[in-house]
Amino acid sequence: MCSVRVNIRNHYVNQYGLVIANKIRRLEDLMTKRARYVTSLNFLKRCRDHQLIPTCVKISTKKDIRGSAKILNQASKKLLRTVIQQKRFDLQIINNTIDNLSSELKTVLTTFDFNNCIETLNKREISKHNECKDKQIEKYQKLTIKSNAKHPCQRRNETQQPLTTDANNKQRTVYNLSKETLDEPTIRVLSKGLNFAITPQKIPYEEIICSVEDCLFKNNIGKEDLEAIRQDISSLLRRSSAPKLNLPKDEFKALYNLRNRPELTILRADKGNATVIMDTSEYNFKIQQLLSDVSTYKKVKIDPTTNTLKTTTDLIKKYSEKLNLDVNSTIPSCAKPPRLYGLPKIHKPNAPLRPIVSQIDSPTYKLAQHLAKILSPLRGHTRAHTKDSYQFVSEIKDLHLADNETMVSFDVQSLFTCLPIEDCISIVTRKLEDNNMPTEYAVLLKHCLTSGYLLWKEEFYMQVDGVAMGSPVSPVVADIFMEDFEEKALLTAPVNPRFYKRYVDDTFTILPSDKVTAFLNHLNSINPKIQFTMELEANNTLAFLDVLVIRNPDNTIGHTVYRKNTHTNRYLNGESHHHPSQLATVGKSLFQRARGICDRKHLAAELQHVEQVLQDNKLRVPRLRHSDRVKPATVERVPAVLPYVRGVTDKVGYILKRASIKTYFKPLKKIGQFLPSVKCHIPLQDAGVYKLDCECGLSYIGQTKRSIKTRVKEHIADVKHRRIGKSAVCEHVQDRPRHYIRFDRPQILAKEHRFLPRMIREAIEIKKHPNFNREDGWVLPSAWDPIINKIKSKPKYTTARLQDTVSSFCRHLECSSTYRSRNFWKDLDSPSSATRH
Repeated sequence: MCSVRVNIRNHYVNQYGLVIANKIRRLEDLMTKRARYVTSLNFLKRCRDHQLIPTCVKISTKKDIRGSAKILNQASKKLLRTVIQQKRFDLQIINNTIDNLSSELKTVLTTFDFNNCIETLNKREISKHNECKDKQIEKYQKLTIKSNAKHPCQRRNETQQPLTTDANNKQRTVYNLSKETLDEPTIRVLSKGLNFAITPQKIPYEEIICSVEDCLFKNNIGKEDLEAIRQDISSLLRRSSAPKLNLPKDEFKALYNLRNRPELTILRADKGNATVIMDTSEYNFKIQQLLSDVSTYKKVKIDPTTNTLKTTTDLIKKYSEKLNLDVNSTIPSCAKPPRLYGLPKIHKPNAPLRPIVSQIDSPTYKLAQHLAKILSPLRGHTRAHTKDSYQFVSEIKDLHLADNETMVSFDVQSLFTCLPIEDCISIVTRKLEDNNMPTEYAVLLKHCLTSGYLLWKEEFYMQVDGVAMGSPVSPVVADIFMEDFEEKALLTAPVNPRFYKRYVDDTFTILPSDKVTAFLNHLNSINPKIQFTMELEANNTLAFLDVLVIRNPDNTIGHTVYRKNTHTNRYLNGESHHHPSQLATVGKSLFQRARGICDRKHLAAELQHVEQVLQDNKLRVPRLRHSDRVKPATVERVPAVLPYVRGVTDKVGYILKRASIKTYFKPLKKIGQFLPSVKCHIPLQDAGVYKLDCECGLSYIGQTKRSIKTRVKEHIADVKHRRIGKSAVCEHVQDRPRHYIRFDRPQILAKEHRFLPRMIREAIEIKKHPNFNREDGWVLPSAWDPIINKIKSKPKYTTARLQDTVSSFCRHLECSSTYRSRNFWKDLDSPSSATRH
């Protein structure tokens, strides 16, 4: 085609000269441009007639401005009419230019050359018109589908499934298993999901200052730039106000009412992201049933935390040099006992609980995290190992099944609680030796696996066998054990599967139909603790992970996304107070999964389903963007982590971006955090910043990396033993007689285990509260003074109550026979005075 065009152009250049040939080229460009304008004008007019707004004129809605959607929609329609008028005007100019050029060429060219030229250009214009027309039709169809998704009452095509109503969606996402009847606002607020972030009612100035100062301290920034950043952020915070609440008043009130109903337990389901409401008595009964299994749990009388922490510390220090262990990062400074809770399996009768042990901050948690990183490379080296769904799809897409073959899935029953620990240790030891790695890791692993215990309702239980579902190293150990198990099973199997893939405890196998039962019996005969269940293909389909494998009529394999019956299609709600980039990630991940798992036959239906799900969750459908865009080079900086407050911290992120500091945002508080926790609450067991009040109106502000409970006990001991030089609290009591320190009411101002943010937060609280601290703590820049003055608290004078026995004892130690005999105080108060206080 290009050679033909060159030959024609050469003909006109040789016959009429370069100027005339360029005018013919100009005429060709104008005629193809007219074809584009005509199709574009028709598309815009059709959109106008059917109340559709194309992307080119759509004005995005401002979520933080109520009522802006309607105003901006009307503005988009007016803009569409203006664009149509402009298109018509431009098209008229193009037509006039074409007529003038045609008349000019007609006087220069011969009749034959002119007719031949016009005929050729007309064909090219028609071809361009048809090409543009097809694109505009495709655009219009996509726009119609998107519009129908927003207005479901206007679409009822035979090829589309009927939409579920809002009431049905709420019924699917909220399961009320209690005896109580919930009102409509309660159901509405719970249907948003426990991860729905609520708009903060006030700006968390303290957290913002701590995060900014921590980030600036860790990055190498000049003093002038530092001061400019602080001043800009301080000025922004002074001008800012909290955003409007993203919950209606009745839903917000219903949420607070749920906090005051201890007879109800609200938690998420084991699978499907549903919210479950249970009677607390029923929940506790099911937990007690799990703990009554003497083959798995054994009740103990004392708290094993101290002994476990001591053993963990000794082992880490013993092997720290040989294994190059960082003692500070593997030993917790504020250890807590592992806490048990259960998640209801709503897809099973009577909704039994799946036991989960929260190992966060437990004595072996950090060590287990380190071991998980060390042992992870030891797994995944067998042919049966499957990394994820994408790898599984790439391996099955070219398979062909025989008529006598069937697809079957084998699943281990309660793998984690049934794992034989001794076998696991020996397998890991052998793999360490094979890979020339220190076998001392097996010693540390054995300690992590055998020191399992848990807390439930102030009672402690030891785990007799198996590993806890919640420990970071448990999935790695389970995977290593199953690799060794499957190697033995496949070597001695009565039939060799043609295809066998495994992900932890779930397998996908292709076997002859008459050998399935024999293979199952063989698997169950290898280890009495490891027992398998079997699921055969039904209706030519079988699920594995989140892939639905389909047997086609020609015995080829099809595949699409699989969702269980309990799946609620509920994701992060678009009205949640999350950063827009986090909301956009939901749609991107769903589209990526659809394109990575579905074959061509099922991809269109899955994409349409994803678009509908995003609309139901009030999320935007992500736009396709080019990933080959080159990002500008920036200086490597430590990122900042800020609590997200719309209109405040996102602007703080822009200020930090000037110094090439990237910002990550986290939601401040979710619905699940408003409700009572299903985990056992241990008071004063966190590290952080605390406050001790005195009845005179002053307070003591302190910080500790250990538990606040331990630090308060040390203050009490300092007062008892009159350690004035060591304790500001003791000095205050001695300098001001008859003052009561409220040791019975310590307040946690902030939970923080990191050193620098904890020190900065302590300095902020010291400036906020009237105190009797000896020092001001961390030196804060003066740029933050206007913000701290804004949130300063006034002194509150309190009166000691009779139940304040700790303070009374600490103040009047002379009444105790022990301290009277030691003669710590020469001048004793009278007994009447002691009685009076």
